[in-house]
Amino acid sequence: MSGPTPPGSLPPEVPEEFAAAYRAAYERALAAQSEGPEDEEEPSTDSSDTDELPLRRGRLVVGTHRTETYDDEPTMVEKVTDSPWFVPVLLAMLALLLVLGAYAVGRAFAGKVNSDDKPSSEPSVVMSEGGKNQAQQPVSTQAPGKGAWDGKVERVGGVRAKATCTSPPGQDASGAKVSYAAANLTDGVADTTWRCDGTGIGKKITLRLPDTMPIGEVGLIPGYAKTDDATGDDRYAENNRVTRVRWTIGDVVVDQKVNGSTSDRSLRLLRVPRSETDQVQLEILAVDKGPRNTTAISEVQLGRAS
Repeated sequence: MSGPTPPGSLPPEVPEEFAAAYRAAYERALAAQSEGPEDEEEPSTDSSDTDELPLRRGRLVVGTHRTETYDDEPTMVEKVTDSPWFVPVLLAMLALLLVLGAYAVGRAFAGKVNSDDKPSSEPSVVMSEGGKNQAQQPVSTQAPGKGAWDGKVERVGGVRAKATCTSPPGQDASGAKVSYAAANLTDGVADTTWRCDGTGIGKKITLRLPDTMPIGEVGLIPGYAKTDDATGDDRYAENNRVTRVRWTIGDVVVDQKVNGSTSDRSLRLLRVPRSETDQVQLEILAVDKGPRNTTAISEVQLGRAS
């Protein structure tokens, strides 16, 4: 064949302008077939001539509106920061740091007392053995720790006590029933007591205040301050006597060390850094043992900083 066959005659009803367009398109098609692949034009890379978006390689960075592409694999840091666990773990670590920081601040104000001072001449509202008809209980004031409140204090009333350990009720030498409930800690009478079987080390007493208030002083009678009326037996010497406790007063933590002598039944008062709280916790850290392996505290007292 000498060449491509031209198109046949068009039907008579086709308009002349359509016939001309048909012939032009046919001629362009024949010309394209006659050209080799080397004559083809490179496709345009101008994204403005097409509605299609260029192919994106690499990871998609959300929220940054970047237009550059990433040919390399993401780094270890990028993998960590892109993880769905990254934000929750970061928030948890920040919360832990805040808690540890608050505890460190509390410990910085903690006072550690190593010995008792001489008994104070100022009486306490805590009554001695026999209740209100007897003389008031002697009081010992201890050297305050660093940052302790040095203003006036007044005894806090209406305190409710709860303990993690309580001995069952017993009987005195005359056969009368004796309760060792935690309520005895705040009744204002020295010869009623809270008691726990064993050394009591690690046991805690929670003191709930009637309202949130500033506390500047704490104190306790660290044993069973009672002499049995029927036999004259010394219950203070018979039971274990507390020699070291830890007070937690809001954010303030204070260790108090007291004399374990069997002859000193005084209320041991200690000034502490002023702290606003509605709850104080007392934890037993050490005791001097008596013939009975039971640990007692006759009274606790809190002083409001005023």
